[in-house]
This record gives sequence, structure tokens and C-alpha cells, in this order.
Amino acid sequence: MSFDLLAPHYRWMEALCAGGQLQRCRTALLAGISAPQQVLVYGEGNGRFLVELCRRFPTAQVTVVEASAVMIELARVRLRREGIADTQVEFIHADALTWQPAEAAAFDLVVTCFFLDCFRKDQLQQLVPFIATAAAAGAQWLHADFQIAPAGVRRVCSRMIVGMLYAFFRWATRLPAHELVDVVPYLRAAGFTRWERREFLFGLLFCECWKR
Repeated sequence: MSFDLLAPHYRWMEALCAGGQLQRCRTALLAGISAPQQVLVYGEGNGRFLVELCRRFPTAQVTVVEASAVMIELARVRLRREGIADTQVEFIHADALTWQPAEAAAFDLVVTCFFLDCFRKDQLQQLVPFIATAAAAGAQWLHADFQIAPAGVRRVCSRMIVGMLYAFFRWATRLPAHELVDVVPYLRAAGFTRWERREFLFGLLFCECWKR
């Protein structure tokens, strides 16, 4: 799986497909969380969420695990353009399935925005509990993703949209996943409880805050 080829085009593709709704979904719950000191972000992409995170919590130290070197460079450029210090963010160019945080890691905020949908069920069964091992007692977890509406025309439309997205990204990036997987059981098994949830774009997108 590689997003390197899409990285330079990702911003306009996102704007064309969803306007500003994905960014709105990513950042909607930032105002309501407790100020973190150590943040672990998976699959940040080109840095749009990262800028808002650093602006709101300027004293937080942020670790970003990102598999695309091109995305990392775009995020670094964005941070410099916004005047955010390089020392606040550490980028780790690695596959989330193989990267291991330090044994003493205790992140009080974990972020997975439009990231977990990239993996198959068997991969998520290992990945979500593994991510949770790096989270401190009392940690918060911000999660945002797509979903299939429960019924009616919205269900038909959301299934069609999600299906087309998977078909495109499997072709363009060799994405291993081909359908959405419910990660709620894995988060609950890791000791997290959902505190807040919002939906966007007629229920196609959602964001949640979980706390341990």
C-alpha cells in the first residue's frame, strides 16, 4: 500500500469529492478534548489536521506515523508555512503494521482519522489492540471515518460511494481493504468508552472521542 503517487493530488481530490467536510469531521471534536501532552497520530497525510492540532495545543509533543514519504514532506512544508516549530512534531516514516513505539510510550491522545478503513478485519484485530498498548491510562482516542447509513436512500447512496472509493484506492494504492470494518469491539476490548460522536455529510462521515 502506497499513497506516494496520490499525495500531490490528495488535497484537490478531497475538495472535489467532499468539499471541506472531511476536514470538518477530523477537527470537530478537538475543542472538547482535554489538553494532551503526548499525541500519537496515525496516517496524517498532508498535514491539514496536524496544523489545527498544533495550533490548539502548542505545548503538545506529536508523533506522526505515516507510510508515505511524500505525504510527510507535504506535511512538513505545511507546518513550516504555518509557522509551527519542527521540534513540536516527530515524523516516523513507517508501516503502522510493523512500527513499534518505545516500551515506555504513554500517549494521552491517539488519533486515527480516515486511517483504520485502510485495513482488513484480520489486520485490525491486531493493529487496534497494538495501538492501544501505547496509550496511557486515561488516554483519549479521536477516530473519524466513513460509514454505511442504516437504511433507506442514504444507505444505498453511502454503499455506492464507499464501494467506489474502495475500488479506486485499491487500484491506485494497492489498498488491502475492500470494505469497512466496525472497530468498536476492538476499542472497547482495549478499555476505551465512547464519549462523543458526530456525523457529517448526511451520515456518510462520523467522528468520535473515546476515553480509557
